[in-house]
Parts: sequence; C-alpha cells; structure tokens
Amino acid sequence: AGGFAREVYYWADDTFSKKNYRIKGFLSYNQKDLDGYNIKVGIIGNDDNYEIEENDRFVIAIGDIGIKKRAVNRLKKRGAKFISLIHPTAIIIPTAKIGEGVVICPYCLVSDNVQLDDFVMMNTYASCGHDVKVGKYSILSPYVALNGFVKLENEVFVGTHATVISYKKIGFQSKISANSVVMRNVPSKCMVFGVPGKNI
Repeated sequence: AGGFAREVYYWADDTFSKKNYRIKGFLSYNQKDLDGYNIKVGIIGNDDNYEIEENDRFVIAIGDIGIKKRAVNRLKKRGAKFISLIHPTAIIIPTAKIGEGVVICPYCLVSDNVQLDDFVMMNTYASCGHDVKVGKYSILSPYVALNGFVKLENEVFVGTHATVISYKKIGFQSKISANSVVMRNVPSKCMVFGVPGKNI
C-alpha cells in the first residue's frame, strides 16, 4: 500500500464507481502503510492471509516489476482473479488488445492495433503509438512515448519522459532512464541513458 497504490485507489474510485464495484481495501504486509493518509478504506490483509471471496477482483498497484510479479504469483496460486483498470480519461482505440490486470492511468493514449500484455502499467500521460507491443509486467512511467511499431519484451521499465522511436525493440528486463531517447534496438537486461540513448 505504497504511494502508487494510494494514487490508484483514487483512480479506481473514478473508474469503478459506476460499474457496481466497491473498493474493499488494500493488501499489505505492513499494517502501518496508510497511517497519516486520508484513505477511506484500510489494510484488510496481505497476499498470504486475505480470505479471497468468489466475487473479489484484484488490481495490482505496485511500481516495482519484481515485487509486482511476486505478488501476482502468490495471489494466483490462491485463486485470485484480476481486472484491468482503465481510467475514463484515457483514450483507447477499439482495436487495441489489453491483457489481464493492466493499469492505464489518467490521460494515457493507446492507439490502433496496440497490444498490452498482462499486468502492464501505463502511468499518467504515457502513450503507445500504432502497432506497439508491450510485454508482460512492463512499466511505462509518466509521459513516456512509444512510437509506431515499437516492441517491448517482458519486464521492461521505461522512465519518465523517455521516448522510443519507431520500429525499435527493447529487450527483456531492460531499463530506459528518464528523459532518454532510444534510437536503436536495446538487448536484454541493459540500462539505457541519454540523448541519444546509450547502454551504460
């Protein structure tokens, strides 16, 4: 129940209030995570001890890819079902394919023939141009721009205001630093920084 989860709480309230969903609370291993914050719901358990009910649906609001993946795996083993959160201010072209447990924050753009795989997160104002593919668990930070035909493999992190030009591919578990511009393909497990972006 960290900072990003608190943000998503309010966006979920915007998104689900008209869809007969009720926000029950947060899962966390730290019962004090919400102390000092004006949140109307509390911590109702953790990934291991929360008693999952038949109609429960889960949104994973974790900004660290590794922690998010472990949380999903724990909950899936216990029979949890996940839904995608798409804020009503986001622009989603109907031809886009959106997987399970995706979070799309306010003012994002998902264009024609985009594919967002399971548990992708797009933070505020991030955009995916036509024919972009984003692999599982990847994170697009605020104001990221992925231009047409860009492909991100699984578990890629793209920092705030970073841009990837058309047709480029970012390999598995690579990280793109904030404000960087990717102008060539990036192998797996690399860190890219700068304009133009270079492996460091």
